[in-house]
Amino acid sequence: MTLIYDLDINFAFGQIGINTYKGYLDPDMNIQGRFKLKKTDPDISISSTQPQIIDIDLSQCRAEIGSPSPDTAARMWHDDAKQYVLNYIGQKAAGGDALGAIERGVSIADIVSAESFPDPPEFNVDLVPKSRPKITFETGHVKQSAQYGQIQVDLEGEALTFCYERAHVNIFMKKNPYIDIKAVPKGKNIDKIV
Repeated sequence: MTLIYDLDINFAFGQIGINTYKGYLDPDMNIQGRFKLKKTDPDISISSTQPQIIDIDLSQCRAEIGSPSPDTAARMWHDDAKQYVLNYIGQKAAGGDALGAIERGVSIADIVSAESFPDPPEFNVDLVPKSRPKITFETGHVKQSAQYGQIQVDLEGEALTFCYERAHVNIFMKKNPYIDIKAVPKGKNIDKIV
């Protein structure tokens, strides 16, 4: 008994999560004098490129199935024609040599019969093309850049006190990518009520 299987394929893309937390500054308001505060928020940028197919070269495959490019066809047909002419000249020379040796019992009818009824050609079964297409591709890239936040405080007069919590960026894998492939026999995925 032969079982036939179906492929059950489930997949999902991954997701990246980004949490940004701004810095926190709490200066003491009971201060004497003045100060200047300059703050730069943190920044992050992410860019990605998908894989791209640059070129698919089918020239070798086409040549193997009998549809070569014009340049390749010209070279192939030139070589085939040259070989055919050399074979034909060899056959005629052999026939002339046989007629030259008429004393061996070779007649014109024998030569004509040999040329008219040659040996049957050989047949072979083969699969084409044997070569695979040449695929040129460019891989995808993920680029990221981060800039830290900054706080610049210029004091005039007496020193001051403040509470500060640094800004930060948290990058995490929100959802992992996956692929699940199962071979399910046909007819085996039917629910039965007993």
